Amino acid sequence: MLGKLPQRLLIVAYCPRPPLGEPVAAAFERLGVETRIFHSWPCNTWYDRLVIHYINHFAHNLRLVPKAVNLFEGHPKSHKEWRSKELLRLCREFRPDLVVITGVQRFTQSALQELHDHTRVFFWFTESEKRFGEIAAELPWYHHLLVLSSASLEQEKNLGVEQVSLLQHAVDTSLFRPWQLPRRWDWCFVGQWHERRQQYVEGLAEVSKNFVIYGPRWRKHNLLNPSLLRKIKGSGIWGENLIRLYNQTRVVVNISVWGDESLGGSGVNMRLLEVPACRACLLTDYSRDASRLLTPGREFVSASDLKEMQARLAELLANPEKRRHIAQCGYERVIHIRNYDDLAQEICHNWTALQQAG
Repeated sequence: MLGKLPQRLLIVAYCPRPPLGEPVAAAFERLGVETRIFHSWPCNTWYDRLVIHYINHFAHNLRLVPKAVNLFEGHPKSHKEWRSKELLRLCREFRPDLVVITGVQRFTQSALQELHDHTRVFFWFTESEKRFGEIAAELPWYHHLLVLSSASLEQEKNLGVEQVSLLQHAVDTSLFRPWQLPRRWDWCFVGQWHERRQQYVEGLAEVSKNFVIYGPRWRKHNLLNPSLLRKIKGSGIWGENLIRLYNQTRVVVNISVWGDESLGGSGVNMRLLEVPACRACLLTDYSRDASRLLTPGREFVSASDLKEMQARLAELLANPEKRRHIAQCGYERVIHIRNYDDLAQEICHNWTALQQAG
């Protein structure tokens, strides 16, 4: 049972896509909590977009200054200063009992200090374990740290972080759902280009050439690769269009980057739950955290390397009954195990514990 809930919650997300703040806010509203969402990326000035960004970009590319150096650090119209100012303005107006910051956002120390002094601040670290150093200096201003992967949880505890807990992704089953559509593609991939993903996609193309790709930067890196360029259908796909794609695909492929076990990662992204929620068959690279939610080999299929993933894809495409069985088992499991109401309740439990501790 939940105890006393925060009356007002502010969710700080990077941008509306992928939709993270919105389903979390909806879950809290179902609990009777008033919520607001602050998107930090679009909160910017034209001066930063047209002047500061390009001057920094050219200075870095020409190696005039290191990439970590911002020539306009502290400028009142820089992105960091502006979004920090606007976040504080919203907090003073809204007066939240709890602020949940997601991702790696970059706010000024003075803004974080003011938040810390006037409300409870949770940080949900949803990035690679390798990026933890980017927010390590900010930890004194967070009352509680939420992490996406068990590897991050172990890392933070080893560093002496006391107020830390695991918070995995959830799924919005009102959005991600089965549609009765014919399967058009053998496989698909959705996500930003990465060298590792390029290698896997090229390898899977040897198994079947009936596939499509959606995601940023794929065209840029395949301009001289016409066979793959033809398969790239867009720089992004969201909402109902994404659900349609999953429902039209025999095997949805997930290739992680930061969650790669071979590189020390362990987290899982949203696709682990969203694909089975559409009653589609998921084939993903291995992550030990995936088994915290679903059963490998029964509710989804995993592979430890490219060679194994090629073999698993070929097996699934050749065996429609097995593919349908995995999709059905995954669907029956996902719709019962973890939605955003569960995620909201976990956050509330942490908030209540802090309130009781004083």
